[in-house]
Amino acid sequence: MQNNLDNYENLIEILKEKDSIALDEFMEILDNEYNIDINIEIAKSLGIPLFINGDEISLKTRDSIFNSLFCIVDIETTGFSPQENDIIEIGAIKYKNGNIIDRFESYAFTKEIPDKITEITGIDGSMIANAPKINKVLERFKIFLEDSVFMAHNITFDFNFINEKLSQNKIPIMKNRTICTLQLARKTIQAPKYGLGYLNEFLNIDYPVRHRAFADCIIALKVFEYSLLNLSNEILSVEDLITFTKNKKS
Repeated sequence: MQNNLDNYENLIEILKEKDSIALDEFMEILDNEYNIDINIEIAKSLGIPLFINGDEISLKTRDSIFNSLFCIVDIETTGFSPQENDIIEIGAIKYKNGNIIDRFESYAFTKEIPDKITEITGIDGSMIANAPKINKVLERFKIFLEDSVFMAHNITFDFNFINEKLSQNKIPIMKNRTICTLQLARKTIQAPKYGLGYLNEFLNIDYPVRHRAFADCIIALKVFEYSLLNLSNEILSVEDLITFTKNKKS
């Protein structure tokens, strides 16, 4: 039988179309149709939002958008390469039903910050000299994230960068459900451009700080809230929203 991390995506594909399914039936489908051996506890550690109620299993993201937990994330880095560059700051906001319910902020130590990055972010070596090492920051971040919906503006960069660093530090990667506020904004907001800095001004968010992790989380959250106001009434669940956001024909 196959048993690797990529196979856990099959688990999501089966469950996202069903309100719930008997756990025994679900495990039988994985075995007979996919030839996959899935460990439920490993799935949870990867951030897959499983809900087990007695003998039934379902995805939490089948629930309504307003009952679901989102985690808006932003990182600052020393460059664009997840393999070669480092994370120097992680910011995150937990958000549910119109309310910020928790926040995460941390610098991460690295030996050197390029001058160009300091010019953009304002973060210099003195600010991270006593910061925790990235493995400790990532361990705390994973605990904070849990199985919430990972959301970011231009999510491919943040999600893949963090996953690469998790892998490098031998910490379980993320398989959380994801939403890109950049893609969502393009489908729900009429604007000439969709960069976070531009939308900050265009939507009159006017948050005074940019290119810092937590500040950019605040702006991305406001963009998300604007987008929700323009959604079709047919988009009810988080899975509906994920499909809508990723569907190029929408």
